[in-house]
Amino acid sequence: MDIKDFWNRYNIYIAGGLFLVAVVIIAVLIFPRESKVEMIEPFPSENFEEESQEEPAAQENTEIFVEVKGAVKYPGVFEMPKDARVKNVLELAQPEPAADLLSVNQSMKLIDEMVIYIPKDGEVTEFDPADGFGSETEEEGSTVNINTGGIPELTTLNGIGEKKAQLILDYREENGLFMKKEDIMNIPGIGEKTFESLEPYITID
Repeated sequence: MDIKDFWNRYNIYIAGGLFLVAVVIIAVLIFPRESKVEMIEPFPSENFEEESQEEPAAQENTEIFVEVKGAVKYPGVFEMPKDARVKNVLELAQPEPAADLLSVNQSMKLIDEMVIYIPKDGEVTEFDPADGFGSETEEEGSTVNINTGGIPELTTLNGIGEKKAQLILDYREENGLFMKKEDIMNIPGIGEKTFESLEPYITID
């Protein structure tokens, strides 16, 4: 039997065998690569970094603490958002019917450690209604030297308006410098309650 006769008789088997060999070779080349891809999953490093960077921002302190005293149903310390106003904390403290709200600037922005005193109608208080209870220029950690500050600086203090600021200047001119912080209570209209709110923000050095 020559090659031609052999091919004519067995060509189908030969072609089938070559096809099977080709399939096996292709499978060997392709399937291991696919299995490696399935086994090795990409680590989501970018997403992890983004989440870790976002966490500190979410943990930033956005709350302040404000104390409300006087003619309110619920006096005490309230935790408030940084952008809250006096009106917002009074909604929680609930002023009594006899409260003199005309002497309170309800649109004023709250500051941390602020003390708000709500007087009753006709009550004479240490707080001058014109002075308010704080200033938007007052920042946590900032202080005013009551021995050197002028009216613009003194009026940034909690409970000090132009009238009391002028009294401080007059006192310094007549009596000399303040020897200690508590000496500011020698100014008419500044008593213990006012001093409590002023003390963290004043210095004599």
